[in-house]
Amino acid sequence: MKQILTIKLKLYEPTQAKRETYQLMADRVTDFANTYIALDKKSRPKTSKQAKEYSDPLPSAVLVQAIRDIESKPKAKHFKRLWPAFNNQNFRVEKELSRDGGAVWKASFPTLEKRVGVPVVVASYQEKYLNLLFAGKARQGTARLVKRGRDWYVHLSLTVTVEQEQRPEKVMGIDLGLICLLVASVSGQTLFFSGCHLAYVRRRFAELRRKLQKAGVHRALKKLGDKEHRWVTDVNHKVSRAVADFALSHGVTCIRMEDLAGVRWTKRQNRIQRRDHGRSLHYWPFYQLQEFIEHKANLAGIRVEYVNREKTSLTCSRCGEEKHSRSNGRWFVCPRCKKVKHVDANAADNIAQAISGLAA
Repeated sequence: MKQILTIKLKLYEPTQAKRETYQLMADRVTDFANTYIALDKKSRPKTSKQAKEYSDPLPSAVLVQAIRDIESKPKAKHFKRLWPAFNNQNFRVEKELSRDGGAVWKASFPTLEKRVGVPVVVASYQEKYLNLLFAGKARQGTARLVKRGRDWYVHLSLTVTVEQEQRPEKVMGIDLGLICLLVASVSGQTLFFSGCHLAYVRRRFAELRRKLQKAGVHRALKKLGDKEHRWVTDVNHKVSRAVADFALSHGVTCIRMEDLAGVRWTKRQNRIQRRDHGRSLHYWPFYQLQEFIEHKANLAGIRVEYVNREKTSLTCSRCGEEKHSRSNGRWFVCPRCKKVKHVDANAADNIAQAISGLAA
């Protein structure tokens, strides 16, 4: 099974001159992109030689890749930023031994005047994938030069072949909710992620947003939105990483989650949210969280399936007895076998069993 991933390599302390060069390249690529989409489709350049007529000086490889990036977004009307990118023929990552016997990683790519080699910071988990690249077990894709804050990174795309081990089938179920962000259950072992603190932080963001809107401070409002987006994405990455590690530690071969297509929170769930004063997570990006879990699970050789969500919260995971309503708060009490279990853990067990069938 092939899986595409992106590793973010931080450039190690580039000089001021190099920072200015990278910024100038990014500005020129963005200007070229907006000039390009303003042209009639028939008169748009197809080669780097033709593209140079519409751009300030840029490496041919960067111009060609920019055209590919622009064409991949046919609905774009304006580019706020298009970062310089390089294909697998123009970008290389190299590993050298230092005098003390350690490893020094370098990235080389063309710039405005010449090709440069710059040291990069490589974390241990990133080194694993780079070693796969050197061993021929991964294929290099596009590399993109990106600025985040005051730092410069290279976002390197890799296609990795993941071999799934032949292991006894073991399924883990995951329930997503408005009060508990996520509950995972496998063989009686449960992993909980409460949403209380997350909802508190989101309320703080909402309060700041209202104040900034009232004051009309639009630039600060945008920065706040970007900050909240980065925070939410970081939380989803950390939760999905913990879920993947939990699954690996318990020998899971398959993760099952609810199919969220067309889901709308019910009026009763709305009432629950009002009663708990916003502790639930009505607008959390659950789709993104599921995507992150699936991505990390696939890299670990664990397949992911989606199930229909009907009756998962109203059915006893032990005997299959169905209730008409959830009337015991956060606990599920079975009317037949009298089993008592946390309602989200019970739902996660039902999802693992796919009691309503797999989603089409």
